[in-house]
Amino acid sequence: MTIEPGPSAHRLPAPLERRRADLAALAGETWDVVIVGGGIVGAGALLDAVSRGMRAALVEQDDIAAGTSSRSSRLIHGGLRYLEQFRFGLVREALAERSRLLALAPHLVRIEPLLFPVYGLPYLSKAFYDAGLILYDILGARRDGGWHRRLSRVETLDLAPTLRRQGLRGGLLYHDGVEDDARYTLAVVRTAQAAGGVAVTRARATGLGPSATAATHLLRVSDLATGEDLEVATRAVVDASGVWAAEPDHPFRGGSLRILPSRGAHLVVPRDRIPNRIGLTIRVPGKVVFLVPWPDHWLIGTTDALFEGPAARPTADGWEVDKLLATVNATMDVTLRREDVVGTYAGLRPLIAPSDGSTVKASREHRVTVESNGVVRIAGGKYTTYRVMASDVIDAVLGREAARERPSRTAEWRLVGAAEPDAQARIASELATIAAVASVGPTAPTQLVARHGTEAPAIVALGAELDLLRPLVPGRVFLEAEVAWAARQESALSLDDVLARRTRLAPELPDRGASIAPRVATILGAELGWGEARQALEVQNYLASARREFAVPPSGGPEPTVMAEAAVD
Repeated sequence: MTIEPGPSAHRLPAPLERRRADLAALAGETWDVVIVGGGIVGAGALLDAVSRGMRAALVEQDDIAAGTSSRSSRLIHGGLRYLEQFRFGLVREALAERSRLLALAPHLVRIEPLLFPVYGLPYLSKAFYDAGLILYDILGARRDGGWHRRLSRVETLDLAPTLRRQGLRGGLLYHDGVEDDARYTLAVVRTAQAAGGVAVTRARATGLGPSATAATHLLRVSDLATGEDLEVATRAVVDASGVWAAEPDHPFRGGSLRILPSRGAHLVVPRDRIPNRIGLTIRVPGKVVFLVPWPDHWLIGTTDALFEGPAARPTADGWEVDKLLATVNATMDVTLRREDVVGTYAGLRPLIAPSDGSTVKASREHRVTVESNGVVRIAGGKYTTYRVMASDVIDAVLGREAARERPSRTAEWRLVGAAEPDAQARIASELATIAAVASVGPTAPTQLVARHGTEAPAIVALGAELDLLRPLVPGRVFLEAEVAWAARQESALSLDDVLARRTRLAPELPDRGASIAPRVATILGAELGWGEARQALEVQNYLASARREFAVPPSGGPEPTVMAEAAVD
């Protein structure tokens, strides 16, 4: 069907008008490719297709990055653990992509020093892990952070004074990337949109219909905001739905790949509760746990267990919190308790089951298949290598010969807001001269630029225009203007979009944002045309979801089967 714009007398607010126009374009044109799934792989596929001159669109049933792509350990890394599995090619590829992502979005991805404390047998343990990091450097890690360093016991404790002294042999200092995963995914989508791509959220693909020609598919899409159904003509369909491919009601169920979702949980702990100067990589039997530095918190994760249940909005289990607390307390002399954890979050990894049906091992390496119904499917992989995955799936859409003639151009295509560190510092310095911004906090200009890059001045200008240059949260460096900006420029349609993914506040605030939710609803409502009743309902719905999704669960619960081969991001 074709959606016609409404009469001017009943004009929608600007963000909804844009969405309506995008839906009309979806239904009214024939596309080269339509991508199903708004995670990092789907977003990357949209940008990759646009970079080759294709007419491309994306549909996402929730928000951009609402699933796995906002629930990672927020690391862009090569995967130290893969070295033990002798998967050197995968590590080399991931480290090469790490370098590219640092260049594509330097405001959202930064290189961070991480400390690997060494315990165990004198000399032998340190030599073993040192050899592993030498190999990591040779495979590409040295390009961004330089060669790793060996630290004495005294030097190690100077960086991380909370480490347990008994058995500590020293440490190894190396570097990896830290990112805002949700905002990075959003930046990829917005970059594609600026180049002519179309992305619509709250639009669910429901299946394929009979097509008028053999050269096209007819994709059925339901607009979840209005209940209207669309039929979208496209020459190719890409299924980038990740763990949703394992759902029994998936629109393209079946096929040659079987997905085994694996859950990883994380804890959010205030920085002052663990007074270290640096993040940690903690080696425990079978895996690695990270203490990742975040502006006001530590992110501690992750667990790794086979998951059975609905893919939408997974939550941490009590045993996962127990296990992560035990790992921290065994490594550091901090006696971390549940009361110290302000929030949790959990994500699902789309692991590929081996062909023999075993659930003991599952691959993180991605695969692309062309299914019998013509849908091109991408599965597996890890966040760091999303760009390679996107290029591979669009290669499959085009075919070998056409792909050679129209190669991907995303390796050098910088994302919206990208600015080098010196440019970021210059913008932050200019914003610091604005009294209203400076009054929010001394780090407000710097962190605003870290979230928005070159767009930060435009957000401040919008705040001045709308009288929104006030702190969104007392004591935190977020502006009310960022809420209005999220609606106008970042496709935010709910409080959850703003608080969970545009600002990342939902898991960080102990009250899940209850104290600010009415104000957020007022600002967002002014942009989206909500009356007071709708605002109250949005607050109620958001809090009900956030309190379940980001809560600290009670202790205990059965521990499911642990996956033997799964990445930690």
